[in-house]
Amino acid sequence: MTRPQQPAFGIIGGGLSGSLLAIQLLRRLPPGARVHLMEKRGGFGPGQAYSTSNPHHLLNVAARRMSAFDDSPDDFVAWLDRTGDGTGPDGFVPRSLYGRYVQQALVRQMSGESGCRNLFLFPDEAVAVRPGPRSVIIRMDCGRDVAVDAVVLCVGTFTPETPDVLAPLVGTPRYLGDPWNERRIGTIAADARVLILGSGLTMVDLAVCLARQGHRSPILALSRRGLLPHRHSAVPVPPIPWAGDLAPLSTLLHRIRQDCRGQEWRGVVDGLRPHLSDWWQSFDDETRRRFLRHARPWWDIHRHRMAPQVAHSIEGLRTDGRLTVLKGRLVAAGEVSGGIAVDYRPRGGDAIVTVEADCIVNCSGPGSDFTKVGNPLLAQLLATGQVRPDALGLGLDVDRGLHLLDRDGRPQDRLFAMGPVAKGRFWECTAVPEIRRQAVQLAEHLADL
Repeated sequence: MTRPQQPAFGIIGGGLSGSLLAIQLLRRLPPGARVHLMEKRGGFGPGQAYSTSNPHHLLNVAARRMSAFDDSPDDFVAWLDRTGDGTGPDGFVPRSLYGRYVQQALVRQMSGESGCRNLFLFPDEAVAVRPGPRSVIIRMDCGRDVAVDAVVLCVGTFTPETPDVLAPLVGTPRYLGDPWNERRIGTIAADARVLILGSGLTMVDLAVCLARQGHRSPILALSRRGLLPHRHSAVPVPPIPWAGDLAPLSTLLHRIRQDCRGQEWRGVVDGLRPHLSDWWQSFDDETRRRFLRHARPWWDIHRHRMAPQVAHSIEGLRTDGRLTVLKGRLVAAGEVSGGIAVDYRPRGGDAIVTVEADCIVNCSGPGSDFTKVGNPLLAQLLATGQVRPDALGLGLDVDRGLHLLDRDGRPQDRLFAMGPVAKGRFWECTAVPEIRRQAVQLAEHLADL
């Protein structure tokens, strides 16, 4: 197969990252160029994050900060006004609505007059990538080969990794390893005893979902520290710009704590975001590991917050005794007559506590060990040495320009990645502001190839 005569690019993953990159590429490429957007789920735009049909699954950021475009910060709010949603710039809208917004932004670019309009949608799974002397060949699951100048992995996030002690339960009706499988969640009986692993935003969404579908029995949530996400303020808090310079991690954390004591902490945390990537890249791997081990849980609950109405629902569930958050480490689990017996060691103690449940739902966070996620393309790329995991086990190794690094640490000229897969390099690259900036950066580079 020969190299395409006109520039052509393959984007693997049609969720938020892939869709925003496609839009930015189409804006910059000449009319005869091609962009191939590949998504095995078949729905282009929403991806897993915004595909939920549950109207009670809300964005955890106000509408005014969710534009898909840096150069048009009011785009999402304006779109909401056109749809007659009525939420307003400070509201927290359903995630499904945001997915529709991204999808329509993609459609607008395809049908508009600015830039290239040759977007080819592949509702199929890419299973292999083979670099050639002048092009890269993408093998689709259907058997078709697609020749492109460069490939970008926008594969998003994966289901949580199953703890070893729960391995015997995998494949049974009592273990739900995918917390976003709405069909499975909908089959949980109203009187079932539910144990949720994790206490972050995914647990919050699941607890609210169960309550809305009439669940009556108590729900237990188990995490190592038992920390719940904080809530957004009911009144908008503007970011407080950070005036500090790069410094050792301990110095930075001390300064942040001081600033939070004297000012609205939400504004302090949000004001840090433009600096986080530079900070992260200034740390060595050992410093990053220390942050992940000791500070990450507290950072996450301040940085990734609940919408006010969601927080109100969670408080009500806890007050009524329908939701109890346990802090401890999972030790063992096994099926017993009529259910599951789960042993955990409470934080700060030595004794083992046993609780019983009818089912366990894993909400412990996205899987990041790409050697275990079961994705055929990633397995092929790892096996052939075209990519390697990052040193922290957060995703794949990339350089500052988003080139994927091979097993020997060499940047690949025609292989790139963006979004959550690049978290090891950039840390904060899972939210809309960071993803939209990466999309612009990478599109500008690819358009100049």
